[in-house]
Amino acid sequence: MPRVSALLVLATLGAAVVSTSGCMMDPPGPSPIYSRLPPAQSGLPAAAPVLTPDEKASYDAIDRQVLAEQDNAMAAEAAAQAWSRAYAPPVTVYGSYYSGGWGHGWGTGIGYGYPGWGW
Repeated sequence: MPRVSALLVLATLGAAVVSTSGCMMDPPGPSPIYSRLPPAQSGLPAAAPVLTPDEKASYDAIDRQVLAEQDNAMAAEAAAQAWSRAYAPPVTVYGSYYSGGWGHGWGTGIGYGYPGWGW
């Protein structure tokens, strides 16, 4: 039986190696690498379009708004992380069984429970 399980483990390991080895192979044939194509064939414009002053002002306003919102979000996140490190003070419980102390019915203060227990 141990021999069968060892063969099963070995076969599984071999299948894993074979299935992942395809990721390391170069693509077959003289396939082009698109990032190294000449500029005329890349499909992108050769130069960025020139913006008019109105378009530039519009984009600058959008940039300012986005940066302001990003600063606010980062400040809120930093404040949330700072407050998350502060812990709540422990709840103080005076006494135990019903209302506190160790008197009649284990409670000597005002308590809630069965009538007559917790004075």
